[in-house]
Amino acid sequence: MRIALLISLGLIALGGCAEQQTKAQLQTIAAQDHQIRWSGRTQALPDGAMRFGYPSVSANLNISGGELSVLASSSKAQSYLAVTVDDQPPRRFELSTQPQLYTLVKNDGEAHRIRLSHLSETWRGVITLEHFELTGGKLLAPPPAPKRKLLVIGDSVTCGEGVHRPADHSCAENASWPDPDHSYGMLLGQKLNAETQLVCYGGRGLTRSWDGNTRDPQAPQFFNQAVANNEAPPADLTAFVPDVILISLGTNDFSLGIGQLPEREHFVSTYVDFTQRLLTLYPSTEIAVTEGAIVNDNADPSRPQKTVLRDYIAATVAQVNNPRLRQILSQYHPGDQCDAHPTGQQHRAMARELLPEIQPLF
Repeated sequence: MRIALLISLGLIALGGCAEQQTKAQLQTIAAQDHQIRWSGRTQALPDGAMRFGYPSVSANLNISGGELSVLASSSKAQSYLAVTVDDQPPRRFELSTQPQLYTLVKNDGEAHRIRLSHLSETWRGVITLEHFELTGGKLLAPPPAPKRKLLVIGDSVTCGEGVHRPADHSCAENASWPDPDHSYGMLLGQKLNAETQLVCYGGRGLTRSWDGNTRDPQAPQFFNQAVANNEAPPADLTAFVPDVILISLGTNDFSLGIGQLPEREHFVSTYVDFTQRLLTLYPSTEIAVTEGAIVNDNADPSRPQKTVLRDYIAATVAQVNNPRLRQILSQYHPGDQCDAHPTGQQHRAMARELLPEIQPLF
């Protein structure tokens, strides 16, 4: 009986050690840990969390093995993140409005490279990523960022609205349709091996929103924001210095549902002010301005959006008169029967079309 008791006590002791060891293997990693490389605009919170709203903001990290999870939430329902492990296809998941733990990598004993990215945009919800949890592995130095840097400023097309809509042409639009990671800007960045940031907001423009609202912060205003809402501090505009900026604005300003096309002098003077500010802020950066893929002259020949917007852009470039600012032309991509936003296939075509225009600027 004494031997049995000792064995029993020994087993209890061993079990306790094993439990302590398991607990020791669980690491809570702050979102602001120096071994996590963030790409895109973020707001660092005092408790170590990260807050973000712009699309394709991503956390990039390497682990030696183990199981990796993330504690995150969205300010609104129907926000999506995607996790890409090594070269596997991305896995999408929807966030709750309450903080929840989401498993990113199962423990298979292998080292992994992980990219966790934001698939929605600010108006759909602002994300708070509180921390990561790693069990049975070690956080390693993060994957390096590409040396080239590309900044793309625009509206819902730049944000990737409609890229992920179903192949069966189901027209029941929902919050899973956006996919900024496969938008023309991010695809262009991949082809150029450039770290790419998207500063965009659906429905907004240069001078007015899609419904004619001029009170909303438009691109010259939301460009200054770390998160495109009034609760966030100003962005550190020198934290990411682009080699090239591509601007695609005007689709919403030129919405035919508003009525008359924008007045020339106001639109051009606003564009002159905005581009001059960018040229001053980034004295070595090349800037290309385009009219985008949606505007066209066929919808209402009496209000030829594409021709007039191209003319306004040309006038802007002429007034600024700086060799680092140029106009490039975009082809028309009409979306499909469900939505006017370009499809995923059309975004791939847009990236191919823009590549020979943008590549020499690097």
